[in-house]
Amino acid sequence: MKQSRLIVLIALAFLAACRPALGEIAPTIAPTAGAPTADVPTGAPATAALTPAEPVTPTDEPSTPPATDATAPLFDIDPFDRSPFAAGLISDEVGGDALPGAPVYHMAITIDPSMTLITGRQTVTYTNNESVDLNEAYFHLHAKTLDGDITVSAVTVDGAPAAAEVVGDMLRVPLAAPLAPGDVTTIDMAFETTVPTDIGRNYGVLAYYDDILALAHFYPMLAVYDEEGWNTTAPDVQGDLTYSDSAFYLVRVTAPDGLALVATGSIVDETVTDGTQTLTFAAGPARDFYLVAGDFAVVSETVGETTINSYAPPDMADGAAMALDVAAAALESATERLSAYPYRELDIVTTPTSALGIEYPGLIVGTVNMYDISATTSAGVPYEAILESTIAHEVMHQWFYNLVGNDQLDEPWLDESVVGYSTYRYFVDRYGQDVGDNYFQNFLGRWDRVERAEIPIGRPVAEYEGAEYSAIVYGRGAVFVRELEEAMGREAFDAFLRAYVTRFRWDVATTADFRAMAEEQCGCDLGELFAKFINE
Repeated sequence: MKQSRLIVLIALAFLAACRPALGEIAPTIAPTAGAPTADVPTGAPATAALTPAEPVTPTDEPSTPPATDATAPLFDIDPFDRSPFAAGLISDEVGGDALPGAPVYHMAITIDPSMTLITGRQTVTYTNNESVDLNEAYFHLHAKTLDGDITVSAVTVDGAPAAAEVVGDMLRVPLAAPLAPGDVTTIDMAFETTVPTDIGRNYGVLAYYDDILALAHFYPMLAVYDEEGWNTTAPDVQGDLTYSDSAFYLVRVTAPDGLALVATGSIVDETVTDGTQTLTFAAGPARDFYLVAGDFAVVSETVGETTINSYAPPDMADGAAMALDVAAAALESATERLSAYPYRELDIVTTPTSALGIEYPGLIVGTVNMYDISATTSAGVPYEAILESTIAHEVMHQWFYNLVGNDQLDEPWLDESVVGYSTYRYFVDRYGQDVGDNYFQNFLGRWDRVERAEIPIGRPVAEYEGAEYSAIVYGRGAVFVRELEEAMGREAFDAFLRAYVTRFRWDVATTADFRAMAEEQCGCDLGELFAKFINE
């Protein structure tokens, strides 16, 4: 796209309305929905370093329903063996201790031909990385929150039946004995998820609609244990649902043949039998596992060690090609300024979500409507402008949300505000400072929707009312990060952000961590600036 053309498109884009309904896509970056993330006996073997491996061989026949035998392991592989994940990681990520204490999900699911019923079984290997004994574990049942449903049965802990109970939208699993720091336990369960057939709560991240199945947070998802204990905070109707640790996922998916299955991670095994297909995905480290099924065409491009795949309905090839081009440029921009992208694959896929874009590990979603790049919104804004800013924004989430985690419910600014600023830097890197400055007006325009009220950006999602969440976390938040850059100087700020990404790679950062590292880099007190924007 020519620079002069881009300036015009962005100037139009920042003037339009914020959060869209399905048929009326707004031309600014909409709130994303996450984004975007049980256990084995004491004395487990040491974790193997990541090394290339042969494809994983399922222990069951592909046609066997995954929950029929709760005693047989889902995969003939030790949960501490990281070799299945090596093929999906760039060379710099392979080796080392491979996050030895990270949770490991072994999962097998079957997608019913109706596309609205998922049956599955999962085994989660969990290491107590805390300093206290643990007597229970909690799992989020997000499908209940998302206007669908999920039932869990046959729960065992280390092979013995457990008296699990549903508490609200959480599953509480009592452990057979206190789990000491450093010890490991295995929690196994069967589950059945009913998928909604309309675009409901949280932008329709879990839905079968317009012949596209979007499977977000469809499985029992292990909660985070932090300084407050098991974090069981319920998600709000806006914003992301998940706050999760980095984990490893080995997932076998059986589905009707003929569907394109796009998921977190890389395919390590594939078979087709009697009208069904069975694919095994290995993903990790990652904060979630996500899958989309539909009729898609794909275009691809390789950047460094990473292949980018852009999936869209066949009649939207131009939009898919543009999304691919933007993602490649955004990947190069972020890799240069922040760190290497960790995976060998980045997938982009369309769904009918009511958000413009949504982030998942190694996979980003864009709403179908904006792929018609020859069209405009009712306000006259070209969809190509919307598509570029959305895809660039979601690519930046691969660093802030997945690589560096945060509590997306209580401190959403740590990924959304930093990603907004990083998207501005994408436009600077690709088109120059003038275009970047023009694009940045988007955030000021968003903040204008609450008359530039000096509402703190550091609040939990649930404490913002109406338009405040978008205006403050996305709009005022990006203004704060840019003011921080100007206070520190761009060179020092870039060095700080690189150090921050390195320090909290695959970990979880807090506002206090962010400030401490910024002050360490600049050798200054940033208290006044943080108080002005973040604190009450």
